[in-house]
Amino acid sequence: MKKWRSLASQQGEGRRGGAVSAQRLTAAYRDVFLRADESTEIVLADLANHCGFYKVPPIGSPPETLLVDQGMRSAFGRIFSFLSLPEEMLKALEEAARREAVADEEQGIL
Repeated sequence: MKKWRSLASQQGEGRRGGAVSAQRLTAAYRDVFLRADESTEIVLADLANHCGFYKVPPIGSPPETLLVDQGMRSAFGRIFSFLSLPEEMLKALEEAARREAVADEEQGIL
């Protein structure tokens, strides 16, 4: 059985929390999510939309819904925190995610 790679399995016991691990994790996120290709842009826009990163819950939303929404935004926020996008790309990502949200409303969720 293949062993799945992770920082914990590669850094050795008790060493995962160091600066080297933080740098490797940041580099791994950037390698996956900062590729300059169409697939990366589509996936990031879809994730931002799916996680509601740019959405504000409606007034009167039940507490359970707010908790789920916050968890989803937090998950995307973790990915986003590892990326260093220039202002132009940040704006483009937000606009793409908002277009996806409109398409979800008009055409249904994929």
